[in-house]
Amino acid sequence: MSSYHEEHNTSPHTQSNPQGRREIRSEFRNLYEQLTPTDPTLISLLASLLPPELQEEWGKKSNEGCSQAFIDSLPRVPKDKIPNDLCSICFENFREDEYPLVIELPHCSHKFDLQCISVWLSSNSTCPVCRDKVNHNAKLDIDTTEAELEEDWGMYG
Repeated sequence: MSSYHEEHNTSPHTQSNPQGRREIRSEFRNLYEQLTPTDPTLISLLASLLPPELQEEWGKKSNEGCSQAFIDSLPRVPKDKIPNDLCSICFENFREDEYPLVIELPHCSHKFDLQCISVWLSSNSTCPVCRDKVNHNAKLDIDTTEAELEEDWGMYG
């Protein structure tokens, strides 16, 4: 069995250089403060730091979000079946909201506040917890049973 230093190709006598790291951090901080996120110099620098496999992905089409029609069609959790749990995005308890609107993703059953998951899905097509793809091209049928509609009217006074 090889030692840590042999596996990581380091010398056991290599000493840390905290002053050098501080200087490098300071330089990067100065660069960061001078550049804007769309600056070609910054983008070029970041791209050069990426491994070749990720550089190939850099130019590909970014992850598209879901359509508003799909987000609107996500199944709501009835008020009496809302778990005493937290939204994984905002960490608020579902039941602490006077009029909770909780969404359940159909493919993985993770639950979120409607507001939180709407923002997430508008720019992503995956579940924020398990990263599974949601079916963002299909529009789901909304259950509009009488009980659910009557329950919603209570929120409008």
